[in-house]
Amino acid sequence: MRFQPLLVAGLMAALALSGCLSSEEETDALQTNADVDAPPFLDYTPVDPDLDLPLLEQSFLLAGEGGNQIYVRVVRPDTDDPVPVITQFTPYTAPGQNAMLDTLIEPAVPNNQGTFDREFVRRGYAFAYADVRGTGDSEGCLDLRGQLDILDAWHLTEYLGTQEWSNGKVGFIGASYPGSEAHIAGIANNEHLGAIVPVVASTSFYHYHHNDGVPYFANHLATNAGYTQQAVAPTLNPDSGVQKLADQPLCPNAENAVVHGMADQTGSYYEWWMERNLRGQATEVQVPVLMAQGLADWNVKPDHIAHWFNDLSLADGAAKTLIAGQWGHQYPDDADDAYGPWYHYVTAFFDTHLKGIETGMFEQDVAWVQATDGTWHRSGDWPLLPEQRSSQTLFLRPEGKAAPTPGDPAEAARASWYGCADMAVLGQNAEAPVQCPQDAPQELVFLTAPFAQDTLVSGVPLVNLTVESESDFTHLIVVVDRLDGSGNVVQSKENYGYLNPTFRNGLEDPQPVPVGEPYRATIDLYPQEDLVSEGQSLRITVRSNDSGAIGSYKSGWNHLVWDGEHQNTLWLPLRPAEWEGVRLEPTQ
Repeated sequence: MRFQPLLVAGLMAALALSGCLSSEEETDALQTNADVDAPPFLDYTPVDPDLDLPLLEQSFLLAGEGGNQIYVRVVRPDTDDPVPVITQFTPYTAPGQNAMLDTLIEPAVPNNQGTFDREFVRRGYAFAYADVRGTGDSEGCLDLRGQLDILDAWHLTEYLGTQEWSNGKVGFIGASYPGSEAHIAGIANNEHLGAIVPVVASTSFYHYHHNDGVPYFANHLATNAGYTQQAVAPTLNPDSGVQKLADQPLCPNAENAVVHGMADQTGSYYEWWMERNLRGQATEVQVPVLMAQGLADWNVKPDHIAHWFNDLSLADGAAKTLIAGQWGHQYPDDADDAYGPWYHYVTAFFDTHLKGIETGMFEQDVAWVQATDGTWHRSGDWPLLPEQRSSQTLFLRPEGKAAPTPGDPAEAARASWYGCADMAVLGQNAEAPVQCPQDAPQELVFLTAPFAQDTLVSGVPLVNLTVESESDFTHLIVVVDRLDGSGNVVQSKENYGYLNPTFRNGLEDPQPVPVGEPYRATIDLYPQEDLVSEGQSLRITVRSNDSGAIGSYKSGWNHLVWDGEHQNTLWLPLRPAEWEGVRLEPTQ
């Protein structure tokens, strides 16, 4: 959904004038935030891992959807007492049978915190490693998070929840693709599912490879190669010991990069992608959720949680938790946290929901979000809802400034850049690159004055542009970065927004670009928690090519247009001081 910030601001003002948004209601909203400002750990500390605990290990094949066999390896305590099961469903292959691929199981665990066996099994859990269909030692063809994956997750949960050594409660955890499988297990919603922990997890396969119609160059080619067996090494079927290649020649090309990757750089959003977009299925998740996301993750980018967390509508008594901080594609780092050591926190989550321990934790929705200055802020929603946040609109002016006030609306103006494609446009818009005009500007830059006070940008900034394009297939890219008093970039993590204007009305409503006529375009930036400190300024850059990484469009001129009817703006959602809360140390 695209929000029109000026309309939102006008609506809020109208509600305030009409008495619909009273000062008493505003006070109640702030008190609600104060209510959730309790220490995250309270008085509960998980037991330490028992390093002397005897363990059992077994592997087996179970029938997934359509009869395809799913390979599973289980490590559990050697005890007669039933235990809960924590699961990782992964295309990076279960360890044991495929030692050469073990390093692909998970992103690197920071600070040598240890493995799942140490952190969970030795605290009284069974842990199941399962291969996604078409990978590792599982049969079938890679489905890339489609409906077959959802049904497989249901079968896997059912099996693990009904074994005599299981207490009937199953949880899922994983980072990256395995994190997406945790989302998928939530959507499958088997009755034995007790809780899920998706970490840096994609919520849409399309949006992992595109941003509003703009393809991230070669992403599909690279990632698909990493998932398929023949791209890495053949594996052994645990029943027969025969190299498991027989399925692969029979798999449809619809799952490879030729169809959906490099061969189609148009950004088109069609049925195959729609099936793998989980975002419309967030309401299917009913069990407690603990999510973690790096706001500096440029692999699974932060837009994958932009609305997912708020869209989750869990069953009564189930709560959702978000931890989003300034790290990359990895599990949260204990070095700078507000919630306690990561594995202690996750164990407390599973203890609460899989073992039924009264921890006093995870009883209400809460989002812990770390700003770029290291401080942590706590709220029940993230991004903050319209009634919780404030905002600021900066007007991009023709002279290259970004200011709180527009220029003279009576003066019409234009500023131009040339979108120079650096690769052939493949697919339905096939065209060879053209020679770019020498000395033609390839971007427009707008600078703000230094900020007079610290300003915390919290959520999804929006850029509203009036554009006139001389090509029927172009890209609009916006980059926002912070500058210090000397004009130097404060840090390397800029914020980005992308739009193929063919999809300016939404991915499911493509419209031709009106060549030679002005059109309106709203560009979402990545959700962030960025502190713009007093004395710092913002630089807003508008262009078509993403520093050589994205250039799959037709070359041509683009113009920003200003007149009495049209303005160009950057809208910033802000976290008010009343909704800021800092906690640096856990209580125990």
